[in-house]
Amino acid sequence: MPTDNKPSPTQLMQTALLFRGLSYSTAGSLVVALSMVYIIGPHANQLQAWRWLSALTIISLYRLVTHYIYSHQSTDLLADKKWGFNFKIGAYAAAVTWGSVMWLFYPDNNPEYQVLIVLGLAGVSGGALAVLSYDSKIITYYQAIILVFLESRLLWENEPFATELAVLSLFYFGFLMKGGHEIGQNYSELIKLRYDTEKHNLALLSTTEEIARIGYWQWDMKSQNIELSSSLAKMCGTKQTNIDMKICLDKVHIDDRRRVKQAIDCVVETGEDSTIEYRIQSTKNNEWTIMNQIIKRIKNARGGYLILGTVQDISIIKSAEKKIFDMAYFDELTGMANRNHFRQHLDEQIKHARRKDKKLAILYIDLDGFKEINDTLGHDKGDEYLKIIASKLKHLLRDIDFVARLGGDEFCIILDDIHEGIDACIIAERCLALSQSAIVLYNQKITPKMSIGIAVYPDDGTQTNTLLKAADTAMYSAKQDGKHACVFYNPQMTSDSIARLQLEADLQTALLNNEFELWYQPKVALNTGQMSGVEALIRWQHPQQGLIAPDHFISTAERIGLINKIGEWVLLTACKQQQQWKQMNIELNIAINISSGHFSSEGFPEKVEQITREFNLAPGDLEIEITESQTRNPKEHINICHQLQEKGIKIAIDDFGTGYSSLSVLKQLEIDTLKVDREFIRELPSEPASALMVSTIVNMSLAMGYNVVAEGVETREQAEFLSSLGCPLMQGYYFSKPVPAPQIEELVNTHFKLYSQATRNHSKKQ
Repeated sequence: MPTDNKPSPTQLMQTALLFRGLSYSTAGSLVVALSMVYIIGPHANQLQAWRWLSALTIISLYRLVTHYIYSHQSTDLLADKKWGFNFKIGAYAAAVTWGSVMWLFYPDNNPEYQVLIVLGLAGVSGGALAVLSYDSKIITYYQAIILVFLESRLLWENEPFATELAVLSLFYFGFLMKGGHEIGQNYSELIKLRYDTEKHNLALLSTTEEIARIGYWQWDMKSQNIELSSSLAKMCGTKQTNIDMKICLDKVHIDDRRRVKQAIDCVVETGEDSTIEYRIQSTKNNEWTIMNQIIKRIKNARGGYLILGTVQDISIIKSAEKKIFDMAYFDELTGMANRNHFRQHLDEQIKHARRKDKKLAILYIDLDGFKEINDTLGHDKGDEYLKIIASKLKHLLRDIDFVARLGGDEFCIILDDIHEGIDACIIAERCLALSQSAIVLYNQKITPKMSIGIAVYPDDGTQTNTLLKAADTAMYSAKQDGKHACVFYNPQMTSDSIARLQLEADLQTALLNNEFELWYQPKVALNTGQMSGVEALIRWQHPQQGLIAPDHFISTAERIGLINKIGEWVLLTACKQQQQWKQMNIELNIAINISSGHFSSEGFPEKVEQITREFNLAPGDLEIEITESQTRNPKEHINICHQLQEKGIKIAIDDFGTGYSSLSVLKQLEIDTLKVDREFIRELPSEPASALMVSTIVNMSLAMGYNVVAEGVETREQAEFLSSLGCPLMQGYYFSKPVPAPQIEELVNTHFKLYSQATRNHSKKQ
């Protein structure tokens, strides 16, 4: 029976294996630490970095001294638990010191070096597998300590990028800890098996090696025979366990073969252990397995030497490392470089251009109408559209150019080594020319359009942030100019950009400060000549700029994600106003415009029902107007329309005649009202084509049982023509501009003149 202070044979073997690779791993970790201090320190707290390195050096010296004493002890003195305890103290102290990197000199506001320090810790934790995995508890606790420091720091940052790194790191460390634990358990089994019977030992050893993807080989330097374990033979795709050295090396990838031969020769000549990673041909065709190998020279019972190689398949670990790298630097949807990768590459290209006195250009691309595609066709189809656009952009560029997806529908291209800005314009025109071929997506034809902003180094900026801002500003100018165009940056755009940012900031506070107002435009009924309803139209009473029409701020509200809140405010205010009118015995139907995103948002029908109940509105009192483009994907909106109609809410199609509606779609949606677009009304009655179009829409709509509203009626001639067609409702400046609620109350009893007596007689005959 062993004494309390005497370890078991298994523990003795584990301790020996742990100490065996300690000196090299400690030296390697110091090299990594010095590299991190040298590279990351200048971008963080340099003093803390050197203090940290000093602490790690002291701990490393303790571990090396412990290793030296252990390796020079006699066998009987090694049979003491204190050696295992001393090793654990050193390992855990090193883990705490490595983890403290995240708190001592973590580079704030520097994504590139943040990723670098995380990858550094991931590499240290992964490298520890080669030394510490002989004991599953030590490797698990070692990696867990580092993970706690890493995750706590990243989550403490409370920033999206840090949170993403935290999630990726958790995935990677979870895999490492699971793998390390399993490998440690497998090593424990291997050690235990050495004390079983030889037959039982060999059988279990082979099984365990196969599960853990571990194998070994030994080379008798006198006989020149190489003996492979059965699991290694399987990994090499051979049934032979005794093979020639040349055959063995032929299995190694040609690019790694020389390094492997040199590592073995070094062990033969010096007797020092060597660790190497290399690729061997897999049993699967055209695939390579990544191996980690520890080579050492040992004496055999006859006084000669054996070269022993312990091999492990680390392909899964390498695959995980590559995955975490790809997730940090590449866009998952398109496979393009992501924003972080793009900024890093642009930094390097700017340095290169500065050294070579060259120019480069940035093309900042934003897809026009992408939000509409997402809202009408769905996000899955929107993603497919992005992948197609990404593929087309890649094929347009030269090999030396670089393209990335920055996020959403934004792409950015770096054109290296250009002579003049005109070179960038040529590439931009190629991008715009993509609109010449429609993209067919699930039987829907989409014409790809984009707005492109161009900035040139060094003319428009000499730093990454400056160039990106200039290109982004130029892109926004292209959108303001009508979209699907390329625009070069000029300094005047900066002031426009500042004004845009100010508008965004003002919009954020407009709701809180109650700066919005609802004005109302009458809808006049043909049969009575009086108002039968109104359309609620939002206005912004800006503290400095005065009254602002929606055309100047709605698109901005959509872009910054404020449109749903504004839409809900309009809904509440309109329903409240209608309740007040009912109390004054004024019965008017109110129509409000709802954006596509708000209309399809989760819980919209229930929210509308809640508000109408709150203000005691009757069925038919409220009408919701949606744009014709929203009917492009009827399946997504049919259910919403039906839910609203069941709650007594009417549905109107706004700007009818300019979008995507078809008769079958209208029938599926079961809408109540069609509003004829003002573009057709404007040319009445002199333009025959418009007259025919309006006549057709009115007659068709009435025949299908829809109510019809003619928008934009501005002249008596237009009103008379529409009256002659029997158009039930009209709306426009001819009757009244949008006015505040009190003026609507004054217009309630007004009789509007819709047509002359001659027109009245003509209408009666019809």
